[in-house]
Amino acid sequence: MKGAITNYENTFYLDGAALSGIVSVDGSYNLDYQPINVIGKGFVKQINASVPKANLSIDRYLINNDPVFGLTGNGPNNVAQSVSGGLYYKNKYFAFKSGYLNSFGISCNVGEVPQIKSSFDIYGDLGSGINPSGDINGGGVFVPQVKNITLSCKNSTTNRVKSFNIDFDCPNMPIYALSNINAEIPVEVHNIFPITVNSSFVLDVDNYETKNIFDDLKSDGTTSFNIRVSGTILKDTPLTISSGNFEELTISSGTLEPLYAFLKSQDSTPIFNFTGVNAIILSEELSSSAEDLMSVKLSYRTYLN
Repeated sequence: MKGAITNYENTFYLDGAALSGIVSVDGSYNLDYQPINVIGKGFVKQINASVPKANLSIDRYLINNDPVFGLTGNGPNNVAQSVSGGLYYKNKYFAFKSGYLNSFGISCNVGEVPQIKSSFDIYGDLGSGINPSGDINGGGVFVPQVKNITLSCKNSTTNRVKSFNIDFDCPNMPIYALSNINAEIPVEVHNIFPITVNSSFVLDVDNYETKNIFDDLKSDGTTSFNIRVSGTILKDTPLTISSGNFEELTISSGTLEPLYAFLKSQDSTPIFNFTGVNAIILSEELSSSAEDLMSVKLSYRTYLN
């Protein structure tokens, strides 16, 4: 282990805020080199045939409001929002200045903390020489519990939901211009609409009945679903008696001052909420085995403009 970097020796920053709950970070770039061949000689040299582009993906526990939720919108003329970030480790950096969200997804199984996966397209430099660190507050830690996750989909009122997965595909289009300055960085990056939303739910079968394959050809096959995730936080609540706050006197700096008694109580704050409308059920997968309960997996697709 000499010289190895352990997981507690690096920190991931996004727009100057250190994120908590990071499970993994993967960053990479690919260079598209093509050969130059000429008549009478053959291969001469290799050149970079396209603008380099990098990608960075983050897996994180959904334990507070993830900053990617604020990147799913767009500015004037569909201009995408840019972020900076990267890993800081042992006074070294693996970072970027211009990243654009291209996909994110949330998944959860019963008894587990939900996880969020996000992926960014990086334009411009990715690597050392860029300091991503900052002192911005990353937000409080709100840990979702089973009671904080509410789902509704086809027949979910009478059949138990065991897991869910929802993925948003947010493609973007870089626009480059001929320039002598910063030609490797796009002038603008635009969001491409519509955004494709694929989701799935796994239910234990109680009274669920699958529909016929050709039902949607005879009638409107659209449906809706909702996913709502909240987080539980602890807050101090002063203990009270009939005459007011419960307090006792304590000596501080030579004077008597009141010392209030507090009780830790739970409160809930919303983390993620999504309602899919005009969704189409792409598939119903019914499964049964000798070792497990019968289950059905429902897969939906919808679009956002």
